Amino acid sequence: MIELIYFDFPFWRIDILRLCLSYGNVKYSLKKISRERFFKKKREGNLQFPFGQLPVMVINGKMFGQTSAIARYCAIKSKLYNFNPEKSLVIDQVLDWSNDITIRIAPSIREKNKQKKIKLRKKFAKNDLILWFGFLEKLLKNSSKQKNFFTGNFSLADITAWRVIHWFCSGKLDYIDSDFLKKFKKLHEFYFKISNYKNLKNLKEFQEII
Repeated sequence: MIELIYFDFPFWRIDILRLCLSYGNVKYSLKKISRERFFKKKREGNLQFPFGQLPVMVINGKMFGQTSAIARYCAIKSKLYNFNPEKSLVIDQVLDWSNDITIRIAPSIREKNKQKKIKLRKKFAKNDLILWFGFLEKLLKNSSKQKNFFTGNFSLADITAWRVIHWFCSGKLDYIDSDFLKKFKKLHEFYFKISNYKNLKNLKEFQEII
């Protein structure tokens, strides 16, 4: 049994792991920890997680960290990874893109001062949002002939891209226009195709996200 540990709120870092495992009918359990408890343990020096962050995965008593590494493991278990060298590069680029754009919006999420928060978010929306989604669309165009899936077959790349796109289009991020994706025709089409991909949308994890 695989055990996943994450905060007690949904986010793409944990959701892509759950979606992969569920898609591949791989049994897992999810242990949730509150942010308050996590940081209390961290302050006290009682945090046993690798790299001091979440998510982590526990297999046979051994704990593993780093989202991208865990995601690849879950995808391999569920046959959602590709060992063709070029196609694996595409999948890994989508994972890294997800981390990169999250790092760029993170300051506007962590900032407590309301005015500073608004300023940071508007700056992100003006500069990084369009730039980095442009990078993702270009990757989709260059790596997929049909533009349905990033590697030609449904994979971790599609799950990850879909989940991060959904986050930015959800309307839950202040000062991010939920319709901004319409500026990216191929990504916009991709998002709705994946949203209606039967093998994914029927998963309970998918339904919990939307």
